[in-house]
Amino acid sequence: MGVSVIAARPFGLQVRLQLGDGPMSVTNAGHANARVSLAGFTTLVRAWLLAATGRLAVWRPTSAARAAGAPIGPAERVLITGRDVEGLLVAATKAAVYCQDGPGPGRPWSRLGWEDVGGVGWDERRHVLTLTGVRPGGHWQKELALPSHTPLVEFARERLTSTLLASAAVRLDDQVCAWVTARRQPGSGKVVWVVVLDEAGDISAPAIRAKVEAAIADLQAQTGITADAAGVIVPCLVAGMIPPR
Repeated sequence: MGVSVIAARPFGLQVRLQLGDGPMSVTNAGHANARVSLAGFTTLVRAWLLAATGRLAVWRPTSAARAAGAPIGPAERVLITGRDVEGLLVAATKAAVYCQDGPGPGRPWSRLGWEDVGGVGWDERRHVLTLTGVRPGGHWQKELALPSHTPLVEFARERLTSTLLASAAVRLDDQVCAWVTARRQPGSGKVVWVVVLDEAGDISAPAIRAKVEAAIADLQAQTGITADAAGVIVPCLVAGMIPPR
């Protein structure tokens, strides 16, 4: 009498047992059948269970966050989760952090890409994680009141650092008129050039624009930073967008 046990993908282990004196064979991820001893079979099953448990542990928080409504991309996996003091879910991936903007189903979510985060602060007394940055139109700030210090704080700092490629001050007449920073968008490889102007700066002024473009070119030459495979570089600034040439 034969017994077949076939595990569902993606774990890919197929086991065929022949009771009695017949052979015991194991097929793993498409490899040819091989006779194994009972001890070897037990080792293979344990290895499969460990691998399956690890995969499920990764998928479980991701599935839970999606079920709660977080707009997590198909290629993203939730690595850190938590709740704020109001019980709202906070989920972080390598690409972004997702925060619910209010309790209950149907409430909107905020997605903050790590390439947009320029600062991470933690207030130990208030237990508040503060994320800041710049986008076309101005500065932004997001405060998350958490029950206590969580791994999200260190994770946010690590992800911010991982996106920073280079930065330089832009000077005009010996005065700093802007800061240029190159950030790499996680997952896509796209290079985002963030240009923060001094309050008195005007990107439409030919002199300032020329200095900004020269600073970007210098950073590329010094560091070897290139655009993604499609050759796209997206420059932006607080006051608006710099149309790429």
